[in-house]
Amino acid sequence: MKTINEALNWRYSTKVFDANKKISAEDFEQIKDMLQMSPSSTNIQPWSFVIADDDAGKARIAKSTQGAFHFNTPKVLDASHVVVLSYAEKTVEPNLVN
Repeated sequence: MKTINEALNWRYSTKVFDANKKISAEDFEQIKDMLQMSPSSTNIQPWSFVIADDDAGKARIAKSTQGAFHFNTPKVLDASHVVVLSYAEKTVEPNLVN
């Protein structure tokens, strides 16, 4: 079995998820730690993450795949976890001083 870092470096884009396979809580904690450690310019990390690991949360996120992105709905619903990345378009000026 690959380590999480080896899997991330593999650069494979999964097209279909097996809804019966789940990421372990321990592995997902490591993934969350890596997300939080991602560097940014001026170290302000202007992003946040929304994580869904249950059917209700994934269904809410899947609503955003309607229309032109409808082909992504099964991916969202069948994935073990769904991570939505968002960023702050405007940063707070005091954060840029240091």
